[in-house]
Amino acid sequence: MIEITNTDFNSEVLECELPVLACFTAEWCHACYPMCLIFDELANDYDGSVKFVRLGVEKNPDIAERYRTVAVPTILLFKSSHVVKRLIGFHEPAELRHILDCLVY
Repeated sequence: MIEITNTDFNSEVLECELPVLACFTAEWCHACYPMCLIFDELANDYDGSVKFVRLGVEKNPDIAERYRTVAVPTILLFKSSHVVKRLIGFHEPAELRHILDCLVY
């Protein structure tokens, strides 16, 4: 999983040919760290078919506001530059795998 900013959001997410799973996080968020660990695991499993990115909402408020991020973690799944799924809060790996499998396979 790579960390992105306002500067590279368009190139890393909206212009990416792969589906992108973006996790909007904050340093103070207790549920964000476990989600990042799950994302790291999923990134290995879906390497080459899904791109995983993380965006800190405090350092990148423009993007967080654009996508109406009111809670963290917020997970947005992008496909062809459009949000196709929004999840808020902690989610189990099995649920995320199911969502990704439906999108990728």
